[in-house]
Amino acid sequence: MCAKRQRRCPAVLEIREQALMEWTRAETLHEVRVAWGRLGGRVTLHRYGRAHFAALAKASRTRS
Repeated sequence: MCAKRQRRCPAVLEIREQALMEWTRAETLHEVRVAWGRLGGRVTLHRYGRAHFAALAKASRTRS
């Protein structure tokens, strides 16, 4: 994981580069939206770790 405000983390830059490559291959708007959605999820996973998503899932289960 990296610091939230750290913009030049090599891992995040690699994730962004991969997302850009996926985006340039997209042929439909849906594929573009999926690529950028995946980018957000992967960056969040890198920054906060799996515990972040587990806490979100737990919170959504308790509200239902």
